[in-house]
Amino acid sequence: MEGLISSEQTLFGVSVRRFAEQEYGTKSAPHGLTFDRQRLIRLAEIGCLALATPEDHGGIGGPMEAMVAIEALAPFLSPEPVLASGIHAAALIAAAAPEPLAAEILPTIAEGSQVVTVADLEAVGRYDRQPRTTSARSEAEEFRLDGEKPLVPFGVEADSIVVSARLPSGETALFLVPSDTPGLTRIPSPTIDGLPRADIQMAGCHVSASARLDRGSADAALARAADIATAAQVAETVGLMSAMIVATIDYARTRRQFGTTIGSFQALQHRIADMWIACEEVRSLAAAAALACSEDDVTRARTISAAMLLA
Repeated sequence: MEGLISSEQTLFGVSVRRFAEQEYGTKSAPHGLTFDRQRLIRLAEIGCLALATPEDHGGIGGPMEAMVAIEALAPFLSPEPVLASGIHAAALIAAAAPEPLAAEILPTIAEGSQVVTVADLEAVGRYDRQPRTTSARSEAEEFRLDGEKPLVPFGVEADSIVVSARLPSGETALFLVPSDTPGLTRIPSPTIDGLPRADIQMAGCHVSASARLDRGSADAALARAADIATAAQVAETVGLMSAMIVATIDYARTRRQFGTTIGSFQALQHRIADMWIACEEVRSLAAAAALACSEDDVTRARTISAAMLLA
């Protein structure tokens, strides 16, 4: 990793970890905290929500800084949508939104005053991001959206949702839908780790034509944003693995059996070494995934998919 991460990026990671220790505590047990708007703004103040936003819209850093920040936050089980809003949604809006809309929305994400999430998967399509059952039909100066998007991260807490839908022509389209739009229903469906998700249902949900994110290919924008978010999730896995190794070593140093600590048993020492090696392998691939975010579509997808698979 030496040479890949600059001293400035290292210091950024240290500041994020210090912030997390102050906000979430240092105990290994879950803190039980829930999403907090004021804490989200404090996260924005240290730059954690601006990592996928272009510099001319208030962004700082890029995928490497995102890797450092997400890895530092991961062990603390942060209940704020840093990845969902600050990385995934911001990357999608930056790639697909017309310039006036991007200039309006992206700074609010970076400063934490607005939470935006992405609804791009469907039950029938599994991990294929091309919409199949969610439709969009033009009506006068509006679009009518109908369909369902399951397990949307922070779907209830979000102020706006980027929804993918299929036009009558078969083309994929993206829309920025305010969460209070009539015809849009959000049903909480929290994940097993307690993080908030929601099933999004749309029935006769009308949005203005200006809400469409129509700069370039929607499918390409969806794929790029998903890859950037996946690269960040690999970094998150590294942070979790590191925390689990530390917890295991601490336990091995204190748990006694047969009159001695179990950390003195060579078999357990070997297994902990294997854990450390696996973590370092994924850490290297997390860096490769972050660097690949700026590569061509094929290289980016292959590198990030390989990192995700091993993680």
